[in-house]
Amino acid sequence: MGIDVLPHASVDAFFHEVLTDAMDAKKLDATEPAGWYLVTLLGEFTRARLPDEPLAVKLAQAQAAEPGERVRTLKEVGDISLYVAGFFAESLSRKLVDADYYIGLGRGAYAELAGRLGSASITEVYRELAEGFPAFVEVLAEVRRRVDFAGADVVKLYEQWVRTRDAWIEKKLRALGVLVDPGGALIQ
Repeated sequence: MGIDVLPHASVDAFFHEVLTDAMDAKKLDATEPAGWYLVTLLGEFTRARLPDEPLAVKLAQAQAAEPGERVRTLKEVGDISLYVAGFFAESLSRKLVDADYYIGLGRGAYAELAGRLGSASITEVYRELAEGFPAFVEVLAEVRRRVDFAGADVVKLYEQWVRTRDAWIEKKLRALGVLVDPGGALIQ
């Protein structure tokens, strides 16, 4: 019994596997550079703390900033918006500011970033993230669901498998020592 994080050589390798599976599950055909951008983003957020300052305020203050600072802030707003909307959508539904707020902020930040960077190689990644922002949010929500099993209540995880028949959840249940059969019954 163990978590699949352990056999991976790095956090990036773990997130690459989980992200690839999540994109397949959500039928999102992202470019390889966009996929690796998300892998890096997920890795960074394993170590980063979300800022206390509201993103809209941060974005407004950056309007008068010098170009380098403006680009950095746009990236930060886009990245944080994507992460928060993907990983915390359920808790946002109980807040004054919901996932749509973050989707709007993030999409706008990435679109402006793509416009400002012109022909830089990363421009296409930011454009892809801006244009497909809601789909990328869904993928990150799927990633969260897939990595959340570590602290999950096994019964809830099993109930979710019974409803969805998701192969990933079945794999996790088996790794946790729960035997399931295709008919949906627990094997004792």
